[in-house]
Amino acid sequence: MSPKTLDHFVILVEPLEPAVADYQRLGFHVRPIARHLSIGSSNAVIHLHHTYLELFTLGDAPALFQDAYRPRLQAGPGLCHVSLDSQSLEADQARLQAAGLQPGAIASARRRMVHPDGREDETASSFMYCWREQHRYLSLFVSHHAKPETIFIDGHVNHANSAQEVTRCVFQSEEPALDLPYFRSLYGRAATDRTVDGFRFLGPRGEVSEVITPAAAAARYGAATPAAGLAGLGALPLALHYRVGSMAQCEQHLRGAGLDSAAVGGRLVVPAALACGVVTVFEAA
Repeated sequence: MSPKTLDHFVILVEPLEPAVADYQRLGFHVRPIARHLSIGSSNAVIHLHHTYLELFTLGDAPALFQDAYRPRLQAGPGLCHVSLDSQSLEADQARLQAAGLQPGAIASARRRMVHPDGREDETASSFMYCWREQHRYLSLFVSHHAKPETIFIDGHVNHANSAQEVTRCVFQSEEPALDLPYFRSLYGRAATDRTVDGFRFLGPRGEVSEVITPAAAAARYGAATPAAGLAGLGALPLALHYRVGSMAQCEQHLRGAGLDSAAVGGRLVVPAALACGVVTVFEAA
């Protein structure tokens, strides 16, 4: 099995339009709102070189989706699901079943899109959930893009903040040790590093998935962490780190947009309250 990489990040919001405006203000080029043709939910995508953000709203999604995501939304907007890439959803399904997990059915996430040259097209993406009820919002899922040219589009990676890629996704968990076996199963390999505060997996592009305690998250991000509403969820994805082409350009954009950011260790940290519940960190290439 090829090493798993971070694929995309689902940011649950309601309604969608204000979230689009928030991310535009952060300096991201947000694509027009589109509807998942087979599901009924809607999204607005932010393209990066190897990953993407999905501002996601439930819309007319069936009860299965509404029931899965609604408790997370009731705690406020924010990251609710992180996808790893899959070369074969069928193989991953069999592998996860053999590991004693309960992967769901393979489903389509197709939507209409427009290429940078104006050509209309349709994505051919599929996904498979693998919920883990003990820490539901620390669950991962896997995605396969049969037409990657409709997903990873260099022509749409032109952000005013000069963001190029997600380099780190940070989860918080009250008991990271409970989450490690699940992450091993989804990644299909052992953790790269374990610490007293949690663990991390390093992907083949150098990107990091990291699970740390709330105390460690508070020490790292301080006042940028979400203020309230998350404690009852137990565990969830909390922060995204972006590699930017120019820290000066990023800082200038944030200042011009009137957004507060704290310079910490050569990074710019934007509070979760200004990024739909996601602690947002910009750092140099």
